[in-house]
Amino acid sequence: MTRVYLQNYRVYEEPVELEIPPGLVGIYGPNGAGKSYLVESLRFALYGRSRTANEEVRTANVKADCIVEVEFEHEGHLYVVRRTITGANAGMRASAFADGMQVAEGVRDTTRYVQSILGMDDTSFRASVFAEQKQLAAFSTQPPAERRRLVLQLLGITPLDTARDNARRDAREADTRHQQLRALLVDVAHLAEQVESSEQAAAVLVEAAVTDEIEAAAARQRAEAAATRHDRLDLVRQEHVLLVAEAKAAAADRDRTSTTADRLAAELAALDAAATRLDGLSAMAEGWREAEARLRLVEAVVAAAAVV
Repeated sequence: MTRVYLQNYRVYEEPVELEIPPGLVGIYGPNGAGKSYLVESLRFALYGRSRTANEEVRTANVKADCIVEVEFEHEGHLYVVRRTITGANAGMRASAFADGMQVAEGVRDTTRYVQSILGMDDTSFRASVFAEQKQLAAFSTQPPAERRRLVLQLLGITPLDTARDNARRDAREADTRHQQLRALLVDVAHLAEQVESSEQAAAVLVEAAVTDEIEAAAARQRAEAAATRHDRLDLVRQEHVLLVAEAKAAAADRDRTSTTADRLAAELAALDAAATRLDGLSAMAEGWREAEARLRLVEAVVAAAAVV
């Protein structure tokens, strides 16, 4: 770690920026000065974890953003991780920078990026690097064996006696399992015969399945051919129905035409008879006109004789 910046973080309401010198081994000060909070801010910045809720991480009665930023060097690169608690709901934002360039944005992405750089998650960080104040205070009141257990717990190392007991338990379980497997073993030759018999039965079943598949394929072909013939017959039937309908329509037209022809022939015969009668009447009318002319001539002669 090379730098820590705090603002509105627990007791650090005013902005605090600390340059961490190389080889720092301790931070001292009066009780309540915020030494533990300063150390806890490292875990909060890197992993977003705290032993209290976010509302308690932000300085009490302060509505402004809580900002925690740490700067550290790793394998020749300078990293900056920032986490912010903001808003009435104490929402968290996070971002990470490497050599001045932003490489992560968001709470989850930033945490995953920190884990990939440091090679440890929050649990491993607490076990190997970060120990809470109460865990260290327990050393002063515990006997040596218990202090050894606490150290191993902090380092995340399983005690040797526990590992030994686990190994013995695993060995017993393995031996029990071995005995169970031996009890389940049967004659290998008998199994081979069963396998051969099963293979022969499987071959028969495969052959039967192939035969059934061939027959099924032939049946599908016959069904498809029958369906094709049925479709063709259906088309022929439809065409036959259309032809019958057309024939009926043609017969009806023919009947109507024949009736019309008969009617026209009768009318033509009537017209011929009327023409004949008209010719006779015309001759009679001509005779009447001649008789009328002679009558007028006679009347004229009679009238002339009467005058003389």
